[in-house]
Amino acid sequence: MRRPAAALGLVGAVALFAAARPARTPVPAPPPELEGLWAAHRRFGPDVAGSLALRRTDGGWRAEIGGYSAAVDVHGDTVHFVLPESRGEFRGRFENRAGEPPLVRGHWIQPRTMRSFARMATPVTLAPEGAERWTGAVTPLADELHFYLVVRRREDGTLSAFLRNPEANIGRFYPIDRVLVDGDAVAFRDSAGRTRLEGRYDPEFDRLSVYFPLNGGTFDFERADDASRFYPRPLGDPPYAYRQPPPGGDWDVARPEDVGMSTGPLVEMVRMLATMPMDAIDSPDIHGILVARHGKLVLEEYFHGYTRDDLHGTRSASKSVTTTLVGVAAYEGTLGLDAPVYETMYDGAPPRDLDPRARRMTLEHLITMTPGLACDDSDLDSPGNEDRMQSQEEQPDWLRYTLELPMTHEPGEHAAYCSASQNLAGGMLSRLSGEWLPEYYRDHFTGPVDAESYAMNLAPDGAGYGGGGLYVRPRDFLKLGQLYLNDGTWRGRHLLDSGWAANATRAHYQIGDEGYGYGWWVFSYPWRGRELSAFYAGGNGGQYLIVVPELDLAVAIFGGNYNQRVMHVPKYEYVPKYVVAAVLPGT
Repeated sequence: MRRPAAALGLVGAVALFAAARPARTPVPAPPPELEGLWAAHRRFGPDVAGSLALRRTDGGWRAEIGGYSAAVDVHGDTVHFVLPESRGEFRGRFENRAGEPPLVRGHWIQPRTMRSFARMATPVTLAPEGAERWTGAVTPLADELHFYLVVRRREDGTLSAFLRNPEANIGRFYPIDRVLVDGDAVAFRDSAGRTRLEGRYDPEFDRLSVYFPLNGGTFDFERADDASRFYPRPLGDPPYAYRQPPPGGDWDVARPEDVGMSTGPLVEMVRMLATMPMDAIDSPDIHGILVARHGKLVLEEYFHGYTRDDLHGTRSASKSVTTTLVGVAAYEGTLGLDAPVYETMYDGAPPRDLDPRARRMTLEHLITMTPGLACDDSDLDSPGNEDRMQSQEEQPDWLRYTLELPMTHEPGEHAAYCSASQNLAGGMLSRLSGEWLPEYYRDHFTGPVDAESYAMNLAPDGAGYGGGGLYVRPRDFLKLGQLYLNDGTWRGRHLLDSGWAANATRAHYQIGDEGYGYGWWVFSYPWRGRELSAFYAGGNGGQYLIVVPELDLAVAIFGGNYNQRVMHVPKYEYVPKYVVAAVLPGT
């Protein structure tokens, strides 16, 4: 018999009432509306930067920076210290000045970065401040990554997405075909149904957190607006109107008409780049373009938030810097192109069982990529392939790694694209000059051309890497092209032998479809019914320094389309269509 609720007490009555009610089906929370543009940014660290103080005490030399202190080794004029936990390192030397206290000039070496996967060396100058104390600013390469995630809904209701990253185009490693949402869990799958990335959506903060296993862990994405750096210029900006570059950076500036160019095509190009649709992972991603004619800077425009003061990676385009340093050393009498590689690198005592062909290898073979070594970056199975060399950990000395490669050809017989060859040329330069490669670059090139803001990547053993990867300011990189247009002079100062530029930029060999000189590629542009000879330094992602001698024209382009064919579009399409076409005949 059913008892009345009064006899059950309050708790029992509530339980009985609840049991009598029909069960209610839980209503699932609606899935998040993920469509749109998301942005994430992370700066890795902790960074050691800012004021560096070097002082001499009764107990010896000490260095202080960022709350850290370290003992300093001073031997003669050399200065060296390493921070605790290897958070940074300094290499420099005292430089005497007539009648004044000496400066300390050197490089700060930051730990391996997430941005470049290498340690980087940046220049530092310490000036005297009182008695027995020197101070200066340490400005390492900003170790940061930006990600942009575009989520779209297809007509069938499913979600798709693509990921962009301007520093290294990491999105190409994560092809996303579908986005699946299960509660707060979000999965990003490729066309084969494999999960490439996973994340969580936080509805309280409207935040999407995605885990990147190889690129620094979790990135928190928030919704981005029309002014995001994802777009070349903020959406809704008025149409671009020509503006003359501001003076500075040791460049004379002018308007296009002052140097025999039409402004119209240049304006058309910038408007096209400023409004470029960013609707796919392979959309052209141009970060900056600069044009100089008759030694004057006439166009300087940046996109995606980049500025003239930012250091931008040049990738393999800096191979042309390495060969230029070889030219500088030849002009100074430090070396000759006929210097034997193995005799030099083994201090006159190469291995007894050395292949006889290797004994005939010279510095000139290295800078023309004809050493005869088993080294071909286009062949993943080649022992000297750059990726294989840099991913192996058994030999941190990449110069020795290259020297121990087998020979496959007589030197000078066969040309193959080989980054290790140019790096070995940089190693020979260091050995013959007695200077660390970053020091030689600063003392013999960046100082004379007023380009003392850069970051040079290092091999695991600390040697400067001459095979590519230098970070520079765009205006400073353009100076390299102007140096060659001026037959090796900058502001009236000779850095290269007269004739070096012409010899270095002619086709000594053929690699693929183009000629190759001393670290420079050789090709031509059509112009008013004929072909114009040109040469360029080129790097992955769309880094170009293009020089057209007959037009006295130099163009620098920087981009972010790493490992994508679209990175070649600026060289083959934009430069001839807009820049070369802007040159007026007879000027």
